[in-house]
Amino acid sequence: MKRKDALEDVKKLQASSLGYVLIRCGQLFNELGMQAVNSEAGYPMMREVHARILPYLENPDGVRITELARSLGVTKQAVQPVIAELAEFGAVRIEPDPDDARARRVLLTEKGIAAMRHGTTKLVEIDRRVAKRLGAEETRELHGLLTRLLEVLKAQD
Repeated sequence: MKRKDALEDVKKLQASSLGYVLIRCGQLFNELGMQAVNSEAGYPMMREVHARILPYLENPDGVRITELARSLGVTKQAVQPVIAELAEFGAVRIEPDPDDARARRVLLTEKGIAAMRHGTTKLVEIDRRVAKRLGAEETRELHGLLTRLLEVLKAQD
């Protein structure tokens, strides 16, 4: 199969895939949100890797660095510099795990929670722009369906 034909075949397959469309929408939402945060800050404070890590830190008890790495599909050594960067920024703190003296836990700080809140408000602003184009009813319906899908996918864990 010629390269052009093969790529066209891939595009057709992608267009038929709910997962692909969701991933691309998520990527674009993420990019728009980071652009908004970084533009407001005046420098690139938010990076893709931060956006990937932060949702795993929402547990009030924190998360072990090894569990975080496993969830992200990377090594502990790969995640540690990013955690150190977030700690330097003041978004997280690292402390000993009360259940295992050898392990360390990463916890969001008040500053980290505020940063997540701020980033989420930027996503809500994007939601509003999308709703102007899709319409309020379709946006509510889409949100409801995606919320249900998220519950189904979480139950697969």
